[in-house]
Amino acid sequence: MGKPITLIDRYVIKKFIASTIFAHLIIISIAIVIDLSEKSEKFVERNAPSGEVVQYYLDFIPFIGSILAPLLTFLAVIFFTSRLAYNSEIIAMFNSGMHFRRFLRPYFICGFAAVGLLLYANYYLVPVTNKRKLAFEDKYIHAPKNYGNNLHLKIDKNTIVSLERFRFKNNEGYNFSLEVFSGEGENRILQKKINASKIQYQNDNKWHIVDYKSWEINGKREKYTEGKAMDTLLDLQPKDFDADIRVKDVLTYDEMQDYIKEKEDEGTGELEYFRVEQYRRASSALSALILVIMGAALGSRKIRGGNWFNIIAGVALSALYIFFLQFTTSFSINSSLHPVIGTNIPNLLFAGIAIYLVRRASR
Repeated sequence: MGKPITLIDRYVIKKFIASTIFAHLIIISIAIVIDLSEKSEKFVERNAPSGEVVQYYLDFIPFIGSILAPLLTFLAVIFFTSRLAYNSEIIAMFNSGMHFRRFLRPYFICGFAAVGLLLYANYYLVPVTNKRKLAFEDKYIHAPKNYGNNLHLKIDKNTIVSLERFRFKNNEGYNFSLEVFSGEGENRILQKKINASKIQYQNDNKWHIVDYKSWEINGKREKYTEGKAMDTLLDLQPKDFDADIRVKDVLTYDEMQDYIKEKEDEGTGELEYFRVEQYRRASSALSALILVIMGAALGSRKIRGGNWFNIIAGVALSALYIFFLQFTTSFSINSSLHPVIGTNIPNLLFAGIAIYLVRRASR
């Protein structure tokens, strides 16, 4: 059986809960006020119903809360732990014979609880609320998309479509190119190519191609044709040219896994964003535990002049964490760095800092 939770554990846990909730309420309230001030004019212009606006901000809370939760929790831990140190409560605990590792026990309990809550929020709650949030933004905030430029799309693993420009209003594309390949790896060869000045969607995947040139390649032989117009069937619709990367924000864990597998089987789609997002959600939750322990170690020492130094140090470390997270995730998206490594480099770095701070505080 595990050791029972003592009075001191309950005291620290209550401080943790109260401080964390207070920090989230303050910062999220400020974020809502700022967001409302920026978007209120569009709400009025597009006659957004007040009930939908209220629901939008109810859905906005999990979104912004999940992003800020690790860092707000970190700052909350530094604040209330520094207060405990400033009031000599931590010194009293140590004078009673408590070791520093024992002092960290309620922080570990709170940290693991935070990890569990964030995993649930990141993988299930936030994607569901994001679906309503993004639908509201598309309806009342974002202007309809008129054009797409420099578009490249895989219809399947062997067929690539390129367009210089696509006009969504009349479903027309300009400077069209279609390439069909066969084989794999070094044996991959071009079998067919079509260039056209314009294409226009008809219906049921039927496209009208204007001023086209076509090449069919069979080994060393090549068949060339050209014409004013022709109709063809492509597994392609206008909405496919409006690929919205935000779709990664509305997929739950199971939906994300199915989406990645489906696109891998098809050989289509840029999946780096989705793979990175899947691992980022887990690393964000794990960071809560690391930051809680770091905050406890940083705030546990009584510093002359009050606890402002600890808070300033916490803000600086938070900024450093955000910088490393943005840098390494971008590196995973745009290079061969595996997402599990790219999304967890900040956690590994800060875990090292946390270990150093714990050893330093326990002396």
